[in-house]
Amino acid sequence: MVRVAESSTMPLDPAPKARRASASAGRLMRIGSLAGGLVVVLILVMQALRPVYAFRPPAGAPEPSFKAYLDRAAPMILAHFGVPGMVVSTVVHGAPQKTYAYGFADVAHHRPMSDDTVFRVASVSKSLTAWGVLQLVRNGQVDLDAPVQQYLSEWPLPKSRFSTRGVTVRRLLDHTSGLNAGADQFRAPDERALSAVELLAREGDGPAPNPARQVSEPGRRYLYSVPGYTLLRLMIEEQTHQPFSDFMKSDVLRPLGMTSSSFDWDASLRGRTAIPYQRDGRPIPVLVPQDIAADSLFATGPDLARFLIAPLPDYRLATGPDGLGQKSRGGKSALADRLPMIELEGLKMDGPGLGCFIERLPDGRLVVTNGGYDPGWASQYYIVPSTGDGIVVLTNSEVGEPAIAEVLADWAAWRGLPPMKLTHAHYMLRLNVALVLGILVMISLHFGSDLLIEIDSGARRFGDLGPASLAGGAFETTLALSLMGLWFYLRAQIVMVMPIFYDFGSIAIGLFAFVAVARLAFPRRRNRVPAPASPSAIPLVSGAGAGISPN
Repeated sequence: MVRVAESSTMPLDPAPKARRASASAGRLMRIGSLAGGLVVVLILVMQALRPVYAFRPPAGAPEPSFKAYLDRAAPMILAHFGVPGMVVSTVVHGAPQKTYAYGFADVAHHRPMSDDTVFRVASVSKSLTAWGVLQLVRNGQVDLDAPVQQYLSEWPLPKSRFSTRGVTVRRLLDHTSGLNAGADQFRAPDERALSAVELLAREGDGPAPNPARQVSEPGRRYLYSVPGYTLLRLMIEEQTHQPFSDFMKSDVLRPLGMTSSSFDWDASLRGRTAIPYQRDGRPIPVLVPQDIAADSLFATGPDLARFLIAPLPDYRLATGPDGLGQKSRGGKSALADRLPMIELEGLKMDGPGLGCFIERLPDGRLVVTNGGYDPGWASQYYIVPSTGDGIVVLTNSEVGEPAIAEVLADWAAWRGLPPMKLTHAHYMLRLNVALVLGILVMISLHFGSDLLIEIDSGARRFGDLGPASLAGGAFETTLALSLMGLWFYLRAQIVMVMPIFYDFGSIAIGLFAFVAVARLAFPRRRNRVPAPASPSAIPLVSGAGAGISPN
């Protein structure tokens, strides 16, 4: 006996269509996350390369135009970088022009900056010390290329495997003497100052002081050396039979008209000195360096502007005995042929001068500069000898450098000069930070889109993933973690060069951490296999389609 079953039609499997729709939605989501990430990167890059105040005066505009610009821009720059105050002094065509003061010398007491506010200008001191040494050279008391040892009776250079005769006055001035780097040492204003000999005996590279010493062959390489300038201080004291600060006041500062400057923080300057501020905005005491020839000059903006146009500015470019006495408007001077132009790591300059650094502009002109950066202080000067244009920027904050770089860019545009390397370096750092954070956001959005797709389509265990999926996820995660590590490593510099990036970076890292942790709970999606149809839905067929089944 046979039974003819009712003819039944098998329902179409909807899985392929659903999978196609899901795949299409996934592709759109990934494209959207990529587009969103690129938009974020573009916004960050534009923010990094945008001046804090964008409407700069045209090149060659009259001084009132530049002043009006600074009056609008400087408060924004100070607020943007968290710098309490700033003084800017300009030099145009070899003559001091104007001094502009912004912000506060003392935030707590609302004491505003003024053109006679005194700053400790840190390593800018070396430029004035070099001038003092060159005075002795001009007077015939010192030979620039003679071993410094012949001028020292109180301190013999320690014996080493390197030639002490190569430690010349010139090489001490331009940091190619081979002496160790040393370390800044400070004292309270009323604490006893160490003599040069005492300081040389304890000058160190780390927490434990150790004597000044040679660490490389003289003349072979650049090595910034604080003890080298202490040796120059001792040489000056022995040759002039005066304390270093007294000689500098009588023979250098006063003749240059720097009446509000001193290598001692004396009573006449204390009431006008700005309060220094550290990175977090808290005030710190004014400390006096023990290495006075290298770091202890207290000065005002107008005083340093007078120094920039002093009668023999080319001493800073001198690379041989004939370098002395050349007029500043004579072009490239001896430097162009004799000074090896090298990139000084971390200093953003091309080569060392005597108590300063040299930068070569794209058109071949030379720029003389030096900066001082110590806890609570940041200062920089620039002078273009061939045009007589210069600027001095002083701040009372250890994070003042990016503000200086911003004002420097504005001044260069006003004087028709290309951006200086300090400005370029800060913009490149900001650009790199923008790219790091932008890529981190892109990865986070990519992870987030994958996570949503995985949740929607069902997830599988890590053990079921294929090698390609595991490798791709491992690469993306490693890249993101590396970027996070780089961000944390550079966070201090990030706060300094672009404070807004620090807050944005915290948000970006929080987003990535959330998405990365969520992905641990929802690994990559699987292709779901549709469940088999129930037996009642499967027809039993035979022959031409009639369902015939045996009884």
